Amino acid sequence: MDTEILSILKKVSEYYDLDGSVADYSRCDSGHINDTYKVKIVKDDGKYEYYIFQRINDYVFKEPDKVMHNIKIISMHLKSKKTKKCDCRIIEYLDNKNGSNYTQCEYGYWRVSPYVKNSVTFETVENPKILRSAGYAFGRFQWLLSDLPMDELYETIPNFHNTKKRLKDLFDIAALDPVGRAKEVEADIKFFEDNREIASKLIDMQESGLLPLRVTHNDTKYNNILMDKDTCKPLCVIDLDTVMPGLSAYDFGDAIRFAASTAVEDETDLSKVELDMEKFEEFTKGFISASKGFLTKNEIDTLALGAIVITIELASRFLADHINGDKYFRIHRPNHNLDRARCQIKLACDMISKYDQMCNIVKKYSRQMANYTKSTRSFRLSNVSNAL
Repeated sequence: MDTEILSILKKVSEYYDLDGSVADYSRCDSGHINDTYKVKIVKDDGKYEYYIFQRINDYVFKEPDKVMHNIKIISMHLKSKKTKKCDCRIIEYLDNKNGSNYTQCEYGYWRVSPYVKNSVTFETVENPKILRSAGYAFGRFQWLLSDLPMDELYETIPNFHNTKKRLKDLFDIAALDPVGRAKEVEADIKFFEDNREIASKLIDMQESGLLPLRVTHNDTKYNNILMDKDTCKPLCVIDLDTVMPGLSAYDFGDAIRFAASTAVEDETDLSKVELDMEKFEEFTKGFISASKGFLTKNEIDTLALGAIVITIELASRFLADHINGDKYFRIHRPNHNLDRARCQIKLACDMISKYDQMCNIVKKYSRQMANYTKSTRSFRLSNVSNAL
């Protein structure tokens, strides 16, 4: 146990009415950005409870107050929809003694939430059927926020999914070559040059008015769903830092990139990396079933493309960070961001080869859903939930 971190956690806890003191902690290492700790608080009566303490990365999120504003707005909106038939469970951040849902102090920006008991997150999913539940969870999240006015939210990271800009950033940093790594990755850079048109398609359609902006999660990795440890049913969507206006295809695509890959995100044996079509189909079935018909035809038609675009985009970000000296993503070994980039490049290539299959699966379930919603006006969330 790091005594310095323990000391910081104790001092942060003093800003909250936790009715106890910090006794122990463990680090949660699944995220790339924020520092997250599971903290044991021993109460005054001798009993104990666990809380999640998280330090917001203000290098990435330049204005943490806007991040927390968005989370508060989203939480209030989802709470307003909570009924017995629509349980919109979300992570609740505790107010500190000053009534704020985050704390700014000499140790940075911190927030605290109760630990969700009997919950677990997964880095990989072996059972494709579970992915249907994940697809439903993310699809329902978008649907529940589809009537939230976007002008109530800040853009917490400007141009976060502007793929054209991401590629330009990559080419610019490669030209600067600040730490002398650009030459060794010339072949990798050529992949992005060759696929620039594909990567730009969604943002071009959005700028032309062909795709509407939605309130989207923007980080739909499978490990951003808390699952029930016993049933593997989704409990709630977490990590709301990047919820802001975006495209539905990006949320769908990022979830596919992460959960339907046959390998972990930083796999070095590229022969293991491909798109699992069974997992793709199960996630798609769940996502579309939860959309409640709010997606437009253009949005449905670009869901499969979203998986390719977002995979290319993330690969470009990993490679740019490698060239820049690993400033953004936390690394755990030398060349970690390069390994991540090459893994995503391989996955994107496999997706491109399977694009027609992906589109046919999307069409299959969108047609079923269109017929179902057209003939059944009383369709309820519980119908889908029970089917999962």
